[in-house]
Amino acid sequence: MESLKLNNEILQNFSAKNRKKLFEITSPIWEKIKNLGYSEFSFQINDGTKITHFLSVNQPEYFGENVSYQPLVIAANMKGKTVYALEQGQSGYGFRTISPMFLNGKHLGSIELSVDIGKNLLNLLIDIIPGSWGIYKVDRGIGSLNDKFLLASNGDDIDGEFKNILPPENILNNLKINESFIDYNWSAKKTSLYLAVINSDGKIALILKYVHASNIYNQILNMIIFSVVICFLSLFLSSGILLFLNHLISNPIRKLVKETEKIGKLQLDDEINFSNSLKEIDELIESTKKMKVGLRSFQKYVPATLVRQLIETKQEAIIEGTRKNITVFFSDVADFTSISETLTPNELTAQLSEYFNIISNTIIKYNGTVDKYIGDAVMAFWGAPIELTNHAELACKAALECQLKCEELNINWKKNGKKEFKTRIGINSGDIIVGNIGTDLRLSYTIIGDEVNLASRLESLNKTYGTKIIVSQNTVDQLPDDFALRVLDYAIVKGKTLPVTIYELVAEKGDIAAIELELLKTFNKSIELYKEKRWDEAIELLEDLLIERPTDNAIRIFIKRCTHFKEQPPPNKWRGEFIYSEK
Repeated sequence: MESLKLNNEILQNFSAKNRKKLFEITSPIWEKIKNLGYSEFSFQINDGTKITHFLSVNQPEYFGENVSYQPLVIAANMKGKTVYALEQGQSGYGFRTISPMFLNGKHLGSIELSVDIGKNLLNLLIDIIPGSWGIYKVDRGIGSLNDKFLLASNGDDIDGEFKNILPPENILNNLKINESFIDYNWSAKKTSLYLAVINSDGKIALILKYVHASNIYNQILNMIIFSVVICFLSLFLSSGILLFLNHLISNPIRKLVKETEKIGKLQLDDEINFSNSLKEIDELIESTKKMKVGLRSFQKYVPATLVRQLIETKQEAIIEGTRKNITVFFSDVADFTSISETLTPNELTAQLSEYFNIISNTIIKYNGTVDKYIGDAVMAFWGAPIELTNHAELACKAALECQLKCEELNINWKKNGKKEFKTRIGINSGDIIVGNIGTDLRLSYTIIGDEVNLASRLESLNKTYGTKIIVSQNTVDQLPDDFALRVLDYAIVKGKTLPVTIYELVAEKGDIAAIELELLKTFNKSIELYKEKRWDEAIELLEDLLIERPTDNAIRIFIKRCTHFKEQPPPNKWRGEFIYSEK
């Protein structure tokens, strides 16, 4: 068509409206192309007001019809470009192409070529590429001819391979974006190719389907069988190798993983008692052994709970501190200086180690953190690094058990002719700074602040009152009603300006006789009378108590104070406080 519409002889006779001459020129061309399936070869003339059918080369007697209303004719002549589309005719479908014709810029009209879509076209395709060919019409509106007019095949399975239904949706979606689609039928050992034929407006007019049998399926099947055999052989051989490697490498690696998990939890007591013939694995085992021994020693210097927390959170220890509400514990040995002077260094070290072991294990049993050893003193705290809501209660329970175990230890020492250690404990609770304190090279996880100093002062006050455990009001405020307590004083300790009520922690209520509880209540009553300046009544109660407890130094202290204040009354603003000038 593109060559015909540019043919000068055709253009001149079409412009001159010479039908006879135009037919003579084009009829030889028609004789050549009609056997290829062409059904229409014609010209439409444009007279300015309408477009008229000027000449049908295939039907020269047909002319003069007004074709201005035909969509393709309108599109070609108005747009000035070639248009093509599938159209339905009397005997079936045809692919119609119309292109405008111009001479010296003048619009003459248009030329049309149409091809029947049927046997001729399919035979042509089969001649070019042998196999089975079929054609589908996409638009299936009311009045459309049955696809049986389009469907055909060079094989004998028209209804099998070329059914009168559109291809599946996934194939249509590919074709809509102008992409071909290949479908592989493994059971039939055939391959189908789908191609879209597009109208000039970009819409799909037809779908061509080409089906052919192929030996590739047999070849692929042979390759699959060969691959499966190779895989099975490889699997058999690799299984043997893997079993060997598992015995040689994986088993010890798994054991090492379990050991490192134990190390991560600071479970360091078990020994590593396996080895391996591979040098690298055996070196790894030896390194793990050394690490375990090193950590076992390391945790004796640093709180185990802190190290465990650092390992679990994958954090590096850095200089930092936070303020937390925790409970502080101080203990020391009464008259330790005098005791140490009577013992050899080895004897003193041995007894101290045994003593510290009991105190520390008891603190750890109740989730406490042993901070440090200062001579004969032990400093510990509850509530960090592990958060504890009942830290005051745990500290008091630990203190009572420490005293009990120390009494048992002293009984055993006394039998063996060793010096006894009398333990004094001070406990205080409050908001305290806790964290890593020190330098980039060496850190100490410890606590600092006034509340820490108060715990140390309370421990020292045991010497004054002849008591074993003194706790502050802050600690008592956080205790459940499970402990037997005695109010000791309303004291202003060294370094403080405000008084604090202090108590003797006697026992848990379930571990003390009823008569002892009554004596404690009587003492507490006498302290109230003392604070109210009712000296005679207080002295009377205290003297009765002294008969029951002649060795109780706290009773003697308050009898002495009441007698003193009776003779030299304190200031009017006095509320029972007593100032201690010594630590």
